[in-house]
Amino acid sequence: MKPNSKTKTQQRGFTITQMVITLAIIAIVSSAGVLGIKTARAEFKLQNAARMFASYVEKARADAIRRHVATGSETSIETFGPGSTKYSITMDFGSGVIETRNFDLDSGLNFSTAAKKVTFDWRGRIAEAWVFQVHSEYLERSLPVDVSGSGDITVGEQHFPDQLIPPVEIAEVTGDVDTSATPTPYPTATATPTPDPGNPDATPTPTPTPTATPTPTPNGNGNGNNGNGSDGNNGNGNGTPTPTPTATPTPAPGGTPTPTPTPVPQCVSSISPSSLSLSQSNAAKKTGSAVFTMVNATGTRIISASLAGNGNSLVLGVSLQRIDGSGSSIISVTTKNGAGNRGVFIVQVKTDPACGSAVQLPVSVSN
Repeated sequence: MKPNSKTKTQQRGFTITQMVITLAIIAIVSSAGVLGIKTARAEFKLQNAARMFASYVEKARADAIRRHVATGSETSIETFGPGSTKYSITMDFGSGVIETRNFDLDSGLNFSTAAKKVTFDWRGRIAEAWVFQVHSEYLERSLPVDVSGSGDITVGEQHFPDQLIPPVEIAEVTGDVDTSATPTPYPTATATPTPDPGNPDATPTPTPTPTATPTPTPNGNGNGNNGNGSDGNNGNGNGTPTPTPTATPTPAPGGTPTPTPTPVPQCVSSISPSSLSLSQSNAAKKTGSAVFTMVNATGTRIISASLAGNGNSLVLGVSLQRIDGSGSSIISVTTKNGAGNRGVFIVQVKTDPACGSAVQLPVSVSN
């Protein structure tokens, strides 16, 4: 071995490129894990809130049946429109007194359907089936709570679709009464007058009804003889009253009459029809439209349509987004499939600048 020879040492480690790639993979996996946890928590929160709401609906229905509620003391549950987070329950909570309590959804949750008050009768039924939608802002979807006409409650799915049950046609029954038979007449009782005890042969005489004597109404002012008011004596009330002159306004000296300003007509907006009824399964009713009209409008306005409560259960379209002066625009509404897209939703049509108040279009979506 030569004393001056250099030995080659072996070096081990990671390059900078390898470390950057490793850190990037760790960051991606961590982000996916965090997002997965947030999604799972949001899903749990949505499911829990919807089932809690459904449990109160069940309690209200059971209370109505238990108390055999009468008119005026029914149990009810009420929501307050798209974007609201509160709901009210009216029932006997165990104290023996009917009271109303308010409840709140968890943060990040709200109702996406129209305001509604559902009232249960003594049989636990409601007037018509209704769908409450609990919406999650993080998940951007809703979970339905269905209440059928008979009072059955389901979460997530509609097991009792009243809208799919065809109407029952009631047959008209004829010929159940024999019209050929002659009815037997029944005698009508006649009051017998009571005779005078002193004169058995006398005929009772009806008691005459006195007639009121009319009181004469004086005519004229009665200020003088022959009604002319010349001497103030022996007035016979036939005089002619003297009319009172009406003062005519006189403009101020040297003044100029002030003209009355002509009012400027205000811009008014409307929509026709006032509501839509759509279906997810019927191809002919998946899409509907309404005509939005502006009257007495001046200048240029931008037309926009959105779902109240920031939901996304419908697909909206506007034929004319920019209108100069008065005019009309067609608002098209298309349904989406899915249980979270059923119910009654509110479409708001606005203009910028505003033309009157915002127009609301209720849209009912069934299976």
